Amino acid sequence: MNSEAGPILLVGAPRSGTTLLRAMLNRHPRIGLCDETYFHYWVAQRAGLFGDLADAAQRARAVDRLLELRRIRRLGLDLAQLREHLVATATSCPLLFLELMRFHAQAGGKVRFGEKTPHHALVARELLAWFPDARLIHLVRDPRDVVASLRHMPWGSGSLLTDARLWRDCVDGVERCGARQNLLVVRYETLIEQPEAELRRLCDFLGEPFDAAMVAAGAPARSDRWWFDRAQGAIDGSRRDRWREELSHGDAACVEWIAGERLARYGYAAAERPAGALTKLRGRLGAAAAALQEGVRHLPATFWRVVAPDRIALQERIFDGATDDDE
Repeated sequence: MNSEAGPILLVGAPRSGTTLLRAMLNRHPRIGLCDETYFHYWVAQRAGLFGDLADAAQRARAVDRLLELRRIRRLGLDLAQLREHLVATATSCPLLFLELMRFHAQAGGKVRFGEKTPHHALVARELLAWFPDARLIHLVRDPRDVVASLRHMPWGSGSLLTDARLWRDCVDGVERCGARQNLLVVRYETLIEQPEAELRRLCDFLGEPFDAAMVAAGAPARSDRWWFDRAQGAIDGSRRDRWREELSHGDAACVEWIAGERLARYGYAAAERPAGALTKLRGRLGAAAAALQEGVRHLPATFWRVVAPDRIALQERIFDGATDDDE
Protein backbone atom coordinates (compact mmCIF):
# COMPACT_ATOMS: atom_id res chain seq x y z
CA MET A 1 0.00 0.00 0.00
CA ASN A 2 1.29 3.42 -0.97
CA SER A 3 0.44 6.34 1.31
CA GLU A 4 2.72 8.79 -0.50
CA ALA A 5 1.47 8.12 -4.05
CA GLY A 6 0.42 10.95 -6.34
CA PRO A 7 -3.16 11.83 -7.22
CA ILE A 8 -5.59 9.51 -8.97
CA LEU A 9 -7.02 11.31 -12.00
CA LEU A 10 -10.16 9.82 -13.57
CA VAL A 11 -10.98 11.09 -17.06
CA GLY A 12 -13.03 10.15 -20.10
CA ALA A 13 -15.58 11.63 -22.46
CA PRO A 14 -18.76 12.81 -20.70
CA ARG A 15 -21.37 10.03 -20.29
CA SER A 16 -18.68 7.35 -20.33
CA GLY A 17 -19.37 6.12 -16.79
CA THR A 18 -16.83 8.18 -14.87
CA THR A 19 -19.36 8.95 -12.13
CA LEU A 20 -20.06 5.24 -11.72
CA LEU A 21 -16.36 4.38 -11.52
CA ARG A 22 -15.69 7.21 -9.08
CA ALA A 23 -18.43 5.85 -6.81
CA MET A 24 -16.86 2.37 -6.99
CA LEU A 25 -13.40 3.68 -6.16
CA ASN A 26 -14.72 5.84 -3.32
CA ARG A 27 -16.19 2.77 -1.62
CA HIS A 28 -12.60 1.66 -1.06
CA PRO A 29 -11.60 2.50 2.54
CA ARG A 30 -8.42 4.27 1.42
CA ILE A 31 -9.52 6.11 -1.73
CA GLY A 32 -11.35 9.44 -1.90
CA LEU A 33 -11.81 11.14 -5.27
CA CYS A 34 -13.56 14.50 -5.27
CA ASP A 35 -16.25 15.31 -7.78
CA GLU A 36 -15.86 17.40 -10.91
CA THR A 37 -13.96 20.64 -10.30
CA TYR A 38 -13.13 21.49 -13.93
CA PHE A 39 -10.02 22.96 -12.33
CA HIS A 40 -8.11 23.32 -15.57
CA TYR A 41 -10.87 25.28 -17.28
CA TRP A 42 -11.87 27.55 -14.40
CA VAL A 43 -8.49 28.07 -12.74
CA ALA A 44 -5.45 26.84 -14.67
CA GLN A 45 -6.45 28.54 -17.93
CA ARG A 46 -6.79 31.77 -15.96
CA ALA A 47 -3.75 31.30 -13.72
CA GLY A 48 -2.04 34.39 -15.12
CA LEU A 49 -4.81 36.55 -13.69
CA PHE A 50 -3.71 35.78 -10.15
CA GLY A 51 0.01 36.36 -10.54
CA ASP A 52 2.71 34.37 -8.80
CA LEU A 53 1.10 32.14 -6.16
CA ALA A 54 4.40 32.06 -4.30
CA ASP A 55 3.36 35.54 -3.16
CA ALA A 56 1.09 35.23 -0.12
CA ALA A 57 -1.27 38.04 -1.11
CA GLN A 58 -1.70 36.74 -4.66
CA ARG A 59 -2.20 33.23 -3.30
CA ALA A 60 -4.91 34.34 -0.88
CA ARG A 61 -6.71 36.14 -3.71
CA ALA A 62 -6.58 33.05 -5.96
CA VAL A 63 -7.81 30.81 -3.15
CA ASP A 64 -10.73 33.15 -2.41
CA ARG A 65 -11.77 33.14 -6.06
CA LEU A 66 -11.51 29.35 -6.20
CA LEU A 67 -13.68 28.90 -3.12
CA GLU A 68 -16.42 31.04 -4.64
CA LEU A 69 -16.97 28.47 -7.40
CA ARG A 70 -20.12 26.42 -7.06
CA ARG A 71 -18.21 23.33 -8.13
CA ILE A 72 -15.97 23.71 -5.10
CA ARG A 73 -18.76 24.57 -2.68
CA ARG A 74 -20.60 21.44 -3.79
CA LEU A 75 -17.81 19.28 -2.41
CA GLY A 76 -19.24 19.79 1.07
CA LEU A 77 -15.96 20.79 2.69
CA ASP A 78 -15.33 23.16 5.58
CA LEU A 79 -14.46 26.22 3.50
CA ALA A 80 -12.74 28.08 6.31
CA GLN A 81 -10.41 25.16 7.00
CA LEU A 82 -9.90 24.57 3.30
CA ARG A 83 -8.95 28.22 2.80
CA GLU A 84 -6.44 28.06 5.65
CA HIS A 85 -4.91 24.89 4.21
CA LEU A 86 -4.64 26.23 0.66
CA VAL A 87 -3.24 29.60 1.67
CA ALA A 88 -0.56 27.77 3.66
CA THR A 89 0.39 25.22 0.99
CA ALA A 90 -0.69 26.15 -2.55
CA THR A 91 2.34 28.08 -3.77
CA SER A 92 1.70 27.24 -7.45
CA CYS A 93 -1.26 26.43 -9.65
CA PRO A 94 -0.53 22.67 -9.70
CA LEU A 95 -0.16 22.71 -5.90
CA LEU A 96 -3.50 24.52 -5.60
CA PHE A 97 -5.17 21.62 -7.39
CA LEU A 98 -3.14 18.99 -5.55
CA GLU A 99 -3.86 20.37 -2.09
CA LEU A 100 -7.56 20.75 -2.87
CA MET A 101 -7.69 17.04 -3.75
CA ARG A 102 -5.64 16.10 -0.72
CA PHE A 103 -7.82 18.12 1.67
CA HIS A 104 -10.98 16.53 0.25
CA ALA A 105 -9.66 13.01 0.81
CA GLN A 106 -8.42 13.74 4.32
CA ALA A 107 -11.78 15.29 5.23
CA GLY A 108 -13.35 11.94 4.38
CA GLY A 109 -10.75 9.96 6.33
CA LYS A 110 -9.07 8.70 3.15
CA VAL A 111 -5.38 8.38 2.36
CA ARG A 112 -5.35 8.24 -1.45
CA PHE A 113 -6.69 11.36 -3.13
CA GLY A 114 -7.69 12.42 -6.59
CA GLU A 115 -10.43 13.86 -8.75
CA LYS A 116 -12.86 13.09 -11.57
CA THR A 117 -13.43 15.62 -14.32
CA PRO A 118 -14.24 13.99 -17.67
CA HIS A 119 -12.96 16.89 -19.79
CA HIS A 120 -9.55 16.73 -18.14
CA ALA A 121 -8.90 14.04 -20.75
CA LEU A 122 -8.33 16.94 -23.15
CA VAL A 123 -5.38 18.17 -21.07
CA ALA A 124 -4.17 14.84 -19.71
CA ARG A 125 -0.60 15.37 -20.88
CA GLU A 126 -0.38 18.69 -19.05
CA LEU A 127 -1.78 17.18 -15.85
CA LEU A 128 0.77 14.36 -15.98
CA ALA A 129 3.50 16.97 -16.46
CA TRP A 130 2.21 18.63 -13.29
CA PHE A 131 2.03 15.35 -11.41
CA PRO A 132 4.53 12.80 -12.80
CA ASP A 133 3.63 10.38 -9.98
CA ALA A 134 -0.12 10.54 -10.71
CA ARG A 135 -2.20 7.54 -11.73
CA LEU A 136 -4.33 8.42 -14.75
CA ILE A 137 -7.40 6.26 -15.39
CA HIS A 138 -9.00 6.69 -18.81
CA LEU A 139 -12.53 5.29 -19.00
CA VAL A 140 -13.63 4.65 -22.58
CA ARG A 141 -17.17 3.86 -23.71
CA ASP A 142 -18.57 3.05 -27.15
CA PRO A 143 -18.83 6.48 -28.82
CA ARG A 144 -22.26 5.64 -30.21
CA ASP A 145 -23.58 5.07 -26.69
CA VAL A 146 -21.87 8.26 -25.52
CA VAL A 147 -23.55 10.28 -28.26
CA ALA A 148 -26.93 8.62 -27.63
CA SER A 149 -26.67 9.48 -23.92
CA LEU A 150 -25.53 13.06 -24.53
CA ARG A 151 -28.72 13.67 -26.49
CA HIS A 152 -30.68 13.43 -23.23
CA MET A 153 -28.49 15.88 -21.30
CA PRO A 154 -29.74 19.44 -20.74
CA TRP A 155 -26.16 20.65 -21.18
CA GLY A 156 -25.52 18.62 -24.34
CA SER A 157 -24.43 20.35 -27.53
CA GLY A 158 -27.53 19.38 -29.49
CA SER A 159 -25.31 18.20 -32.33
CA LEU A 160 -24.47 14.56 -32.98
CA LEU A 161 -21.29 15.52 -34.83
CA THR A 162 -20.13 17.84 -32.04
CA ASP A 163 -20.70 15.13 -29.41
CA ALA A 164 -18.85 12.56 -31.53
CA ARG A 165 -15.95 14.98 -31.93
CA LEU A 166 -15.84 15.47 -28.16
CA TRP A 167 -15.46 11.69 -27.68
CA ARG A 168 -12.71 11.68 -30.32
CA ASP A 169 -10.91 14.66 -28.79
CA CYS A 170 -10.99 13.13 -25.30
CA VAL A 171 -9.49 9.90 -26.63
CA ASP A 172 -6.85 11.80 -28.56
CA GLY A 173 -6.04 13.95 -25.53
CA VAL A 174 -5.14 10.88 -23.48
CA GLU A 175 -3.35 9.16 -26.37
CA ARG A 176 -1.05 12.18 -26.64
CA CYS A 177 0.35 11.08 -23.29
CA GLY A 178 1.90 8.08 -25.03
CA ALA A 179 2.51 4.70 -23.45
CA ARG A 180 3.04 5.16 -19.72
CA GLN A 181 3.09 2.85 -16.74
CA ASN A 182 0.97 5.34 -14.80
CA LEU A 183 -1.89 5.36 -17.37
CA LEU A 184 -4.58 2.70 -17.43
CA VAL A 185 -7.39 2.37 -19.97
CA VAL A 186 -10.65 0.85 -18.73
CA ARG A 187 -13.51 -0.01 -21.06
CA TYR A 188 -16.94 0.82 -19.65
CA GLU A 189 -18.41 -2.33 -21.16
CA THR A 190 -15.83 -4.55 -19.46
CA LEU A 191 -16.35 -2.72 -16.17
CA ILE A 192 -20.10 -3.39 -16.08
CA GLU A 193 -19.75 -6.98 -17.33
CA GLN A 194 -16.86 -7.99 -15.08
CA PRO A 195 -16.80 -5.40 -12.28
CA GLU A 196 -14.81 -7.38 -9.76
CA ALA A 197 -12.13 -8.42 -12.23
CA GLU A 198 -11.77 -4.87 -13.54
CA LEU A 199 -11.68 -3.35 -10.07
CA ARG A 200 -9.02 -5.85 -9.02
CA ARG A 201 -6.99 -4.77 -12.05
CA LEU A 202 -7.53 -1.15 -11.08
CA CYS A 203 -6.44 -1.78 -7.51
CA ASP A 204 -3.28 -3.48 -8.75
CA PHE A 205 -2.60 -0.43 -10.91
CA LEU A 206 -3.12 1.87 -7.91
CA GLY A 207 -1.08 -0.30 -5.56
CA GLU A 208 -4.04 -0.88 -3.25
CA PRO A 209 -5.66 -4.11 -2.03
CA PHE A 210 -9.02 -4.94 -3.57
CA ASP A 211 -11.99 -4.38 -1.27
CA ALA A 212 -15.29 -6.16 -1.90
CA ALA A 213 -17.22 -3.02 -0.91
CA MET A 214 -16.21 -1.50 -4.23
CA VAL A 215 -18.56 -3.85 -6.09
CA ALA A 216 -21.50 -3.42 -3.72
CA ALA A 217 -24.29 -1.09 -4.76
CA GLY A 218 -24.56 2.04 -2.69
CA ALA A 219 -27.65 3.85 -1.51
CA PRO A 220 -29.71 5.62 -4.18
CA ALA A 221 -28.02 8.87 -5.11
CA ARG A 222 -29.48 12.17 -3.99
CA SER A 223 -28.07 14.73 -6.37
CA ASP A 224 -29.28 18.08 -7.67
CA ARG A 225 -28.12 16.77 -11.05
CA TRP A 226 -30.50 13.97 -12.00
CA TRP A 227 -28.15 12.45 -14.58
CA PHE A 228 -25.92 11.22 -11.73
CA ASP A 229 -28.73 9.35 -9.95
CA ARG A 230 -27.80 5.86 -11.17
CA ALA A 231 -24.14 6.13 -10.18
CA GLN A 232 -24.64 4.80 -6.64
CA GLY A 233 -27.09 2.08 -7.55
CA ALA A 234 -26.63 -1.43 -8.85
CA ILE A 235 -24.61 -1.87 -12.04
CA ASP A 236 -26.99 -1.55 -14.97
CA GLY A 237 -25.86 -3.60 -17.93
CA SER A 238 -28.90 -2.54 -19.94
CA ARG A 239 -27.21 0.77 -20.73
CA ARG A 240 -24.90 -1.01 -23.15
CA ASP A 241 -25.72 -0.76 -26.87
CA ARG A 242 -28.63 1.59 -26.27
CA TRP A 243 -27.50 3.41 -29.39
CA ARG A 244 -29.02 0.64 -31.50
CA GLU A 245 -32.45 1.79 -30.34
CA GLU A 246 -31.79 5.52 -30.18
CA LEU A 247 -29.63 6.33 -33.21
CA SER A 248 -30.70 6.06 -36.81
CA HIS A 249 -28.48 4.17 -39.25
CA GLY A 250 -27.24 7.50 -40.62
CA ASP A 251 -26.51 8.86 -37.14
CA ALA A 252 -24.55 5.76 -36.17
CA ALA A 253 -22.62 5.90 -39.44
CA CYS A 254 -21.77 9.54 -38.75
CA VAL A 255 -20.38 8.70 -35.29
CA GLU A 256 -18.36 5.85 -36.75
CA TRP A 257 -16.97 8.24 -39.37
CA ILE A 258 -15.77 10.68 -36.69
CA ALA A 259 -14.39 7.90 -34.46
CA GLY A 260 -12.48 6.45 -37.38
CA GLU A 261 -9.82 3.87 -36.55
CA ARG A 262 -10.23 4.62 -32.85
CA LEU A 263 -13.42 2.57 -32.91
CA ALA A 264 -11.57 -0.68 -33.64
CA ARG A 265 -8.60 0.36 -31.52
CA TYR A 266 -10.79 0.30 -28.42
CA GLY A 267 -12.59 -2.90 -29.37
CA TYR A 268 -15.77 -1.56 -30.99
CA ALA A 269 -16.98 -2.97 -34.30
CA ALA A 270 -18.44 -0.72 -36.99
CA ALA A 271 -22.07 -1.65 -37.60
CA GLU A 272 -22.99 0.62 -40.49
CA ARG A 273 -21.84 1.25 -44.01
CA PRO A 274 -19.52 4.26 -44.26
CA ALA A 275 -21.32 7.57 -44.00
CA GLY A 276 -22.17 9.06 -47.36
CA ALA A 277 -21.62 12.63 -48.50
CA LEU A 278 -25.18 13.69 -47.64
CA THR A 279 -24.93 12.22 -44.10
CA LYS A 280 -21.65 14.05 -43.55
CA LEU A 281 -23.10 17.30 -44.86
CA ARG A 282 -26.09 17.07 -42.53
CA GLY A 283 -23.76 16.41 -39.62
CA ARG A 284 -21.57 19.40 -40.46
CA LEU A 285 -24.55 21.72 -40.86
CA GLY A 286 -25.97 20.54 -37.53
CA ALA A 287 -22.62 21.11 -35.82
CA ALA A 288 -22.32 24.61 -37.29
CA ALA A 289 -25.82 25.53 -36.14
CA ALA A 290 -25.11 24.14 -32.64
CA ALA A 291 -21.82 26.07 -32.43
CA LEU A 292 -23.60 29.30 -33.37
CA GLN A 293 -26.32 28.66 -30.81
CA GLU A 294 -23.74 27.88 -28.12
CA GLY A 295 -21.79 31.03 -28.91
CA VAL A 296 -24.93 33.15 -28.51
CA ARG A 297 -25.85 31.43 -25.21
CA HIS A 298 -22.39 32.01 -23.81
CA LEU A 299 -22.06 35.65 -24.86
CA PRO A 300 -22.81 36.99 -21.35
CA ALA A 301 -20.15 34.75 -19.80
CA THR A 302 -17.71 35.76 -22.52
CA PHE A 303 -18.48 39.42 -21.84
CA TRP A 304 -17.74 39.07 -18.14
CA ARG A 305 -14.58 37.08 -18.86
CA VAL A 306 -13.32 40.16 -20.72
CA VAL A 307 -14.67 42.80 -18.33
CA ALA A 308 -13.94 41.03 -15.02
CA PRO A 309 -11.64 38.13 -15.92
CA ASP A 310 -10.81 37.09 -12.36
CA ARG A 311 -14.45 36.88 -11.24
CA ILE A 312 -14.64 33.24 -12.17
CA ALA A 313 -17.64 32.45 -9.95
CA LEU A 314 -19.73 35.05 -11.77
CA GLN A 315 -18.70 33.59 -15.12
CA GLU A 316 -19.51 30.12 -13.82
CA ARG A 317 -23.02 31.11 -12.74
CA ILE A 318 -23.77 32.72 -16.09
CA PHE A 319 -22.20 29.85 -18.02
CA ASP A 320 -24.15 27.24 -16.07
CA GLY A 321 -27.33 29.20 -16.52
CA ALA A 322 -26.81 29.04 -20.26
CA THR A 323 -26.26 25.28 -20.19
CA ASP A 324 -28.87 24.45 -17.52
CA ASP A 325 -26.07 23.11 -15.30
CA ASP A 326 -22.54 21.78 -15.40
CA GLU A 327 -21.69 18.30 -16.55
